[in-house]
Amino acid sequence: MSNITHMRFISISIVFVFLFACSAAIGLAQTNTDTIEYFMDYDGKTCGPDSAYYYRLAYKEGKWWKVKDFYTIERVKRMDGYFTNYADGKFDNKQGMFFFYHPNGSVANKVRYINNMREGLYKAYNENGKLIDSALFIKGKLVKFRYKWNDNGDTVYIGRYDADGSGEGYEEHFFDDGVISARGKIIYGEHKDSVWTYYHNNGKLSCAEVYEYGRCTDRKCYNINGGFEGDCEEMTPPYTDAKRNNRYHIEDADLLDMVQADYVTFTVKVLIDKDGKVLNAEMITKPQGTSLFYKQAIEQLMHMPRWIPGKEHNRPAKMYTNLLVTIVRSK
Repeated sequence: MSNITHMRFISISIVFVFLFACSAAIGLAQTNTDTIEYFMDYDGKTCGPDSAYYYRLAYKEGKWWKVKDFYTIERVKRMDGYFTNYADGKFDNKQGMFFFYHPNGSVANKVRYINNMREGLYKAYNENGKLIDSALFIKGKLVKFRYKWNDNGDTVYIGRYDADGSGEGYEEHFFDDGVISARGKIIYGEHKDSVWTYYHNNGKLSCAEVYEYGRCTDRKCYNINGGFEGDCEEMTPPYTDAKRNNRYHIEDADLLDMVQADYVTFTVKVLIDKDGKVLNAEMITKPQGTSLFYKQAIEQLMHMPRWIPGKEHNRPAKMYTNLLVTIVRSK
C-alpha cells in the first residue's frame, strides 16, 4: 500500500470514529491541496458531523478528482465517480463511470459521463439487485429505448426514442397489472409535449393534459367511470389528518432514554402508496442519536396509521411528502 493510499485509509477511518463516537466536530476539513473531506446534510450541503447524512472524500488522480460519498449511519459507500473541476467549494463536470449505491451497499445505478452528459447504457437496480431501469443515452439524450420494471419484474414503462439523438420519443406507463397508466410524447430534455393521457386502474380515462415543452397549458379530468368532471388540480399531496397538518407524535420513553432527552423533534420524508400505506421513511433533519435510535424510530413510522393518499392526474398516486415527528414521554 502506498503512503498516499495508507494516509487516505487512515483519514477516513479517523473521520468515521470521530463521527460515530461523537467526540468532536470537524465541519469542512482539507488535509492538503490534493485531498478534500467534509460532511453533508440530507440535501448535500456542507455541515457538521452531528447533522451529517453523508461524508465526502475527494482526492486528485492525475488531473481529475476522484470523489467518494459515504452514508454516515450505514458506513457504506453512496457514490463513486470522477469530476474534472473543483472551484468555490463545488465539484463540477462529471467524467467517466459513476456508481450510486443503496444504504445496504448494493448498486443503485450506474452510467458513464462524457463532459457531464450521460453516454451509453444506463442501468438502475433495487436494493435486492434486480434490474428496474435500463436506458440508452447519446450526449445526454435518450435514444432508441428505455424500459422500467417493478420489483416483480413486470414492465411498468416503455419509452421509444429517435435514433438520431434528437431526444424526441413516445412513452407508455403501466400499472403493476399491465393496465395502461399514461402515454404521451417526450421532446429534448425529457420534457412532456403535446397531449398526454392518464388512466384509472380500470382502464378508464382519468385526465387529458396538453403540454408545451414541459409546461401544462390545459387539463381536463374524468371520474372513475370515465365521465367528464371538468378542470382539476394537477396534484394534491397525501396527509395524515387535516387538523394535524402532517404532524405525528410518538410516545416512547425508551427511545428518549437512548438520547437522554425529554422530547425529540425531526422531519422525515415518507413515501405513501396509493392506498395510504407508508412504504418508506427517511430522516431529513437528524437529531443526535445512535444508529439503533434511528432504526427504531423509523420502524415506528412504518407502522403508523394509514394516510389519506395523494392524487396526481386525478387519481390516487404513490407520493413523497414531509412529516414533522415529535417523540415524547408517555403522559
